[in-house]
Amino acid sequence: MDRRSFLKSGFGAAALGAFGAFSATNGAGLFAAEEKKKVPIALQVYSVREFASKDMRGTLKRIADIGYKGVEFAGYYDYDAKDIRKWLDEAGLQAISTHLSVPSLLEGQFEKTVEFEKTLGNKRLIVASGLSASCATDAGNQMTAYLFNEIAAKAEKVGMQIGFHAHFNDFTDVNGKTAWELFFSRTREDIIAQMDVGNCLHGGADPYAEVSKFPNRGKLLHVKAENEPGKGGATVGSKGDAVDWKRMFDIAENIGGVEWYIIEQEDCAEGQDLFDAVADCYENMKKMGKV
Repeated sequence: MDRRSFLKSGFGAAALGAFGAFSATNGAGLFAAEEKKKVPIALQVYSVREFASKDMRGTLKRIADIGYKGVEFAGYYDYDAKDIRKWLDEAGLQAISTHLSVPSLLEGQFEKTVEFEKTLGNKRLIVASGLSASCATDAGNQMTAYLFNEIAAKAEKVGMQIGFHAHFNDFTDVNGKTAWELFFSRTREDIIAQMDVGNCLHGGADPYAEVSKFPNRGKLLHVKAENEPGKGGATVGSKGDAVDWKRMFDIAENIGGVEWYIIEQEDCAEGQDLFDAVADCYENMKKMGKV
């Protein structure tokens, strides 16, 4: 049972009454401490793709050494699932999600995908490509939502969950709504709406509003900078990043039901490599009070 469900239950209410005096006389109190629990931070491995493709084991260790607690994959560079799981365990990292394509979830591939991901300890399958065009019309959007609902029902039976990752062109207007909003209004509530903040802003849309429209469906938030004009290679929370992260984090935690923040960095500033950039992102998350 999560915190909100606990507090809404009769037992939770009774517990609050029993501990009310304790909290009042002891400063922060029992439940105030729980309020400050941090959302764990993962790294999208694509961010350090040049390293992962050559040395997955060493890359995972470096990710953990920075301080990240989990990883989201986007391809495995022909590494074996059992080897990757061994390296994850060595590094003390959790596989929290993966990015894949729709064919990986269709008949003939679904079972193989699930077996691979369960070996890694991952239960979240996020579609990250190939849907922007199909969702850009009302009919296509409806058909795509139907397909996702069918896959989600199948995934639920084997303890898995699916989702859809935002790209800049997922926010085109379809009869007065963004394609993103229309799609998620038609899909099951257990389908994860994985907002990518930088991508959404780059597409001219409002990530703060889009996350707010679907309470408790934003369990995995992609924390990606959106470069201010003339400032390429910005890292999350840097001076060149146009995102209002305080506002975004407040919405993610109080409305979106976020369970993991996932850093993604697509490029880096001159004089840096991608590992330098993702280390900067992590340090800036610290400065913003998220670590």
